[in-house]
Amino acid sequence: MTRIPLRIPPMTGWSAGINAVGMLAVGWVLLRVGPQTAPWVVWLLVAGVAAWAMRTALAARNGATAGAAPGGLDPALASTGAAHRSGEAWAAAALLVTMTAAGSVTAVPTQGLGVAVLVVAVIGVASDPATTPGAWIAVAIAGALGISAGALLTAAGRAGSVTGSVLGLLTLFAALALAVVLGLGRRAQRVLLAERERANAEAVRAQAAAHRVAIARDLHDVLAHSLGGLVVQLDAAEALLEAGDAERAGARVAAARRLAVAGLDEAREAVRTLRGPDPDDGTPAASAVQPDELAARLEALRTAEPHEGVQIEESGAPRAVSAALAEALVRAVQEGLSNARKHAPGSAVRVALVWHPDRVECVIQNAMPAEGGREAGRGLAATGGGFGLRGVRERFAAVGGTVTAGTTGTGAAGRFVLRAEAPA
Repeated sequence: MTRIPLRIPPMTGWSAGINAVGMLAVGWVLLRVGPQTAPWVVWLLVAGVAAWAMRTALAARNGATAGAAPGGLDPALASTGAAHRSGEAWAAAALLVTMTAAGSVTAVPTQGLGVAVLVVAVIGVASDPATTPGAWIAVAIAGALGISAGALLTAAGRAGSVTGSVLGLLTLFAALALAVVLGLGRRAQRVLLAERERANAEAVRAQAAAHRVAIARDLHDVLAHSLGGLVVQLDAAEALLEAGDAERAGARVAAARRLAVAGLDEAREAVRTLRGPDPDDGTPAASAVQPDELAARLEALRTAEPHEGVQIEESGAPRAVSAALAEALVRAVQEGLSNARKHAPGSAVRVALVWHPDRVECVIQNAMPAEGGREAGRGLAATGGGFGLRGVRERFAAVGGTVTAGTTGTGAAGRFVLRAEAPA
């Protein structure tokens, strides 16, 4: 069952002004053809123009308030909002019926003047994406029947002395069909605009989600590395205190403090990087990272480790890389050292940075721990959530690289290898 659309779409001020000009033009022409037309036809057309004016005023008001924030609504008005919308819905239906009936029936008796009101009604219904196809089809059919009825009344002499020709009647039907086409064209544009706005909103939400993931990934990397080192240092300090070696225990506590300070600095830097440059303080955007700077960052990771079994080797021709790739390399090494500390405490770790002509390769490997080592590091290993390697893969995927991780060999010859490479 087709229902008449019970709403008045919002209208801009420019559209309302154009409609006002159209109403004035119809009124001026009606003064000229009025004496030759039956009074009931004139009054019916006046009613149609009045309905047009009321509908335009309501649409302009809706357009003016469409951008109002929900938080700015008056509570007293919000409580009566449902009743207000219901009244406006019935008004919309009544005005649409009046415009359709008045414009179609008076089209022939007023020498085509009434069709202007009918065209506005049909375009308004057909261009609204909220209406069903059955609604605008029903309005178009009602308009065609009204034009036919007006033609019959004119031919019978009941609508005035002006008679219409067959060509004029066909012109009115063509105007009705053109109104439908124009309305559907505007409807397609509005639907496309709404889809574009939804796509933009989805893109904004996706960007915000990606930003949150990046923050979580960076903070995980920083905290996993620094807190893991703190646990190792404090465990060692506790063991030394139990053995009565206060001097070495104090050195471990001092090292733990340095790790904590470094971790806080890295966390601040990660957040600052993710927020981007501040235009107010003149901070430049991130530029290419030079080989010396990258090597210094990797050396800082090595010296921050609580044991001496970390070696970093570099081969090939080092060159400047993007800030994103440099960060990915540093985080890969950091994750490899953290994993070795958690799952293979005491095992030697070898980091190889290999510069190929078209790419850079980073390999972090450590020997698999003996059974005693597994027992010693089991508590720290349980703190892992599996997010570190996922973060490394995401970083390298963002710069067009790949990451593999797994064990090679068995027994004492077994090794865990983390390999990451990307174009450079």
